[in-house]
Amino acid sequence: MAETDPAQGRRLRLARLARGLSQSELAERCGVSRQAVAGMEAGSWQPSLPVAIRMGAALGRSVEALFSGGEPPQLLPATALDQPSGPSGRAQLVEVFGRLVAVPQEGPLAAVPGFGRSDCQIRGEDTVIGRRSRSSDLLVAGCDPALPLLAEALRASGSERRLTWWPCGSARAQQLLRDHLVHVAAVHHPTGAGWEAPGYTAIGFARWREGLVSRPGEEVADIVVAASMGLRIANREPGSEARQLLDLSLRGLAPEDIPGYGSQYRGHLPVAMAVADHGADYGVAAEAAGLAAGLSFVELSEEDSLILMPSDRTGSQDVADLLTALAHRSLADQLASIPGYSTAILGEEM
Repeated sequence: MAETDPAQGRRLRLARLARGLSQSELAERCGVSRQAVAGMEAGSWQPSLPVAIRMGAALGRSVEALFSGGEPPQLLPATALDQPSGPSGRAQLVEVFGRLVAVPQEGPLAAVPGFGRSDCQIRGEDTVIGRRSRSSDLLVAGCDPALPLLAEALRASGSERRLTWWPCGSARAQQLLRDHLVHVAAVHHPTGAGWEAPGYTAIGFARWREGLVSRPGEEVADIVVAASMGLRIANREPGSEARQLLDLSLRGLAPEDIPGYGSQYRGHLPVAMAVADHGADYGVAAEAAGLAAGLSFVELSEEDSLILMPSDRTGSQDVADLLTALAHRSLADQLASIPGYSTAILGEEM
């Protein structure tokens, strides 16, 4: 008989175990020897079609689910949000308004505990190799650490759509939205500041404070003083609101005079954890991130965190599901439970 793929044997073995059957019991139900079942699970034997049908019936699985390896990987046109920083190029495929986008599972997403699912491997700026499947993911870019709460709100509102979060600063998130590479962008700016985004609709997400975070007993209240003491900062990437706040606080000090200015942490929580773990002495981050890491906080600005979406897409199912999730009570409850977060603007058109 033809040699099979080891993955096929693994699927068969796990399906048998899920049914609570021994190899002998499965063999008896299918009219074959125990050695035949063992050979199939070892990946060395391929069953005939009648045996495969009986095996599927005994295990409550379709023949295709047990014995088909699926379509082989193929070269697909997809735009990568970023080039992979690791050797594997693992990425997740998301369809954004009819366009395939590859979301790298290395780089900024590698900071998330655990490895996420991968659909493909990036092979260039505009190509990936993998299997195309219908993706119901909602892709959001931004740095607000509460964005993952939208995933639960989507489920609670009855949507089967999954959330994929690409952590990046506000400027980068807006650029990805303009390039039609994400469904929506999460941005934040000082409360009361003018906001103009022709062609886009902005919905309030949360209000929170941003400022200096440092370890208790080693508080940093002034960036210029901290630089004069040689204290090291955990900085954000260019284009982030936190970096802009830092630059506005320099009061004539040159960036090269600030130890750690060239560092680029991709989010508020990574900055806070770098300070808590003594990788830096202070940083600019959301108050909630500092509190979560047990840090002291000195306010620099009150911020409005907004969800930005194309105005001509607000009637699409992708965006409609997000708007429903934003209105769900579970999201308001979860945001309100985070110290430092206010739901005063949640759901408001800004």
